[in-house]
Amino acid sequence: MRKPELSGRMVKWSFHLSGYDLKFEPRTAIKSQALVDFVSDFSTTLQEQADSEILTLSEAKGEQVWELHFDGASNTKGLGVGLVLKSPQGEQIIQAVWCEFKATNNQAEYEALILGFQLALEMQINHIKVYSDSQLIVNHVNNVYTARDPKMVAYLEVAKELKLRFTSIHIQQIPRDQNVEADALATLRAAFTPRVVGSIPFIHVMKPAEETDDWCKPYISWLRDEEVLGRTLSEVLQHAGGIGSNV
Repeated sequence: MRKPELSGRMVKWSFHLSGYDLKFEPRTAIKSQALVDFVSDFSTTLQEQADSEILTLSEAKGEQVWELHFDGASNTKGLGVGLVLKSPQGEQIIQAVWCEFKATNNQAEYEALILGFQLALEMQINHIKVYSDSQLIVNHVNNVYTARDPKMVAYLEVAKELKLRFTSIHIQQIPRDQNVEADALATLRAAFTPRVVGSIPFIHVMKPAEETDDWCKPYISWLRDEEVLGRTLSEVLQHAGGIGSNV
């Protein structure tokens, strides 16, 4: 800066920049928390998890492996079905179904399995893992046990036909404490408060699957025929007999 030619240049620049409102501000130090956040966001230990998430998101839905938890419950109040369909990313599709017919607990389990298959197929899911706490139903579908009761045979035929429509399927029995979500949905009246129950969509199934002629019909289209898709439990009960306040 002591050389005449350099000082002359500075004067020229000062003259040209004098027309602008420029203000010098010294650069402040980076706060320690910013450094911690940066290290956390770009930590090499998270790289594997990030790569896995990117790979999963890039896959077509039909190639991903989904999980289905189902349960059915029958008591003096009626027959309920609970379905929990989980995506590879952990998102859940929760569905509770109220059936307008009498059935045994085993028949209720079959209704749950068949409705779960129909829901997954309607969503164009090709690969699925199915979990239930019913030893009988799982072993029936896996050809370990032989169904002898005529109604069980009819239900099993429907379940096996739907099973063949998946590219890959794995059905496994799990302990009851690992199926609590589906179980709670199936026994919804005793499991939730009226406020929560009233916000969950309910569906009416008017007759058993083994008595339905077109049981391969897509799940959503089949439900729309009954014009009950999306009703809440309170609406269903009021429509059935005005007993919504007793939930």
